[in-house]
Amino acid sequence: MSKLLEVARLAGVSKATVSRVINNSGPVSSELRQKVLDAMRKLGVQPGEMKRTPASNGVLGIIMPFGKQIWSHSFGIDILTGAEEKAFEENCLILLGNSNGGREKALVESMLGRGVEGLVVMSTERGRPDHLEQAQRQVPLVLVDQKIESFSAHLVRGDNFLGAVALMEHLIGQGHRRIALLSPDTHFSYLERIRGYRQTLRANGIRLPETFEAIGDGGDNYDVAARLDKMLREKERPTALFVASPGLLGKLIGALHRRGLRIPDDISVVTFDEAYAALPEGYENFFTSINQSGKLAGSMAVELLFRQRRDPELAPQEIVLPGTFTARRSVRPL
Repeated sequence: MSKLLEVARLAGVSKATVSRVINNSGPVSSELRQKVLDAMRKLGVQPGEMKRTPASNGVLGIIMPFGKQIWSHSFGIDILTGAEEKAFEENCLILLGNSNGGREKALVESMLGRGVEGLVVMSTERGRPDHLEQAQRQVPLVLVDQKIESFSAHLVRGDNFLGAVALMEHLIGQGHRRIALLSPDTHFSYLERIRGYRQTLRANGIRLPETFEAIGDGGDNYDVAARLDKMLREKERPTALFVASPGLLGKLIGALHRRGLRIPDDISVVTFDEAYAALPEGYENFFTSINQSGKLAGSMAVELLFRQRRDPELAPQEIVLPGTFTARRSVRPL
C-alpha cells in the first residue's frame, strides 16, 4: 500500500485531499487538513515521501459491464473513449474493469488496493452499495448512466425520461395510439424510459391492455418473439412499438420478419441510441431514435472527478445530458 493511501485511510479522507495538503495545491478545510497532519504524524510519514512529480497524476479506475462481447461501436466503448481522452489531458491513465458477472464489488476493492486516484462506475447495483460508499470515503467517485436511489453520489446520465416523452409524442403526433412497450428490465435508465412512456399515454388519455407492456427481469430469458406474439393476439394489435433498449432491435426485426411483418409498413418503431445497435444490413440509420453521446458522458464523468480533486467538499452534482431526437424511416403516419 502506498504511503499516500495509508495516510488517506487513517485520516478518513480521499487521496486527493492528502495530495492537496502536502502540496498546498488546492482548497482544504482546516478540519480535514488537521486530520491529514495527525495521520502523517502517527504513521511517521514525511510530505516528501508522498509528493508526485507534475508529469504523473496517477491512474483512474473505470468499472462497467460489457457483457459477453465488447464491440467497437457501443455506448460503453464511447464512455471509455471520452473518459480516456479527458484523463489524458491531466496526465492520468485509465485502469478498466469489466463488472459483468457480478464482479463490481471485487473490482472496486482491487482498484482501491492498487491506489487508483478516482473511480468512474456504471453500476449494476440494486441494493445498498456498501462497496461504493466505502470507495467514496477514499477517492473521488462518479456514477455514469445509472443512478442508485439509495446512494448520494456525483452522477452523469442521459435524460431518459424526456427522451421517452419526445418519442411518444412523435408517435402520437403521427396518429398512433396503440403503442406497445418492449424493455429488458427496470434498471434506472429503462425505468425512466418506461415512466416517460406511461406518463405520455396518461397525458393523452390513452389506456392500453396490460399485454402491451413487455418488461423483462434483466436475465437472459427475455423472449422478444413470445412477448410480441401476446401483443399481436390482441383484438386491436399495436400499430407502433416503443423499444427501450437498442439491444432488442435485432431480435425484434427477426421476430417480425418471421411473421411476415415489416417496419414501418405494418408496425412503426421508435427506440433509444439506435447508433449503438447491432443491426442487420439495410437497417443502418433507419430507426427514429433519441441518441445519447457516451463519449460526452465519459468525458463529463472524469471532469467531475477532477472537480472533486480540486474541491474535496464539493456537494454531489447530477449532470443530465439531453439526447438528440432524429426522425427516420421506422415510423409511418396512420
